[in-house]
Amino acid sequence: MPWHGPYQIGCLLEKCLDDGQDWPGDRGGVYVITHRRWRDEPNHESGVLYVGGNTGKSQRFCTRIGDLIADMFGFYGHETGHHSGGQSIWKWCRRNHLNPLSLYIGWLTHARCNRCAEARACEALRPKLNKKKPAQCKEHR
Repeated sequence: MPWHGPYQIGCLLEKCLDDGQDWPGDRGGVYVITHRRWRDEPNHESGVLYVGGNTGKSQRFCTRIGDLIADMFGFYGHETGHHSGGQSIWKWCRRNHLNPLSLYIGWLTHARCNRCAEARACEALRPKLNKKKPAQCKEHR
């Protein structure tokens, strides 16, 4: 299963109306935010900040990435927000004086099991900002 990306966040948003721009679909998958560009697939050297996913049969994969992007730019309140990972990225960017537009995103779709794919990606990439390890599915333990 090939990874889509990496796309620099600023370029992805700039091309949001471009029919040729690769875009996340509705079905589940795994996404990654990195500090540095990668080739073919993300790795630890690409500065992995966050690994997330949309598990189960939900049709919200693209929406989940949208929630992440909104919060990583600070569009959340003290008691509200959509994505804790996005909030962690925003705080990290503030501490490191780095605009989130310069970060990279990529996603993986069509995994046999999205929950297992997210758990494996998290284990392999060791993201800096994930607060908890994703649970592996009950079916494939």
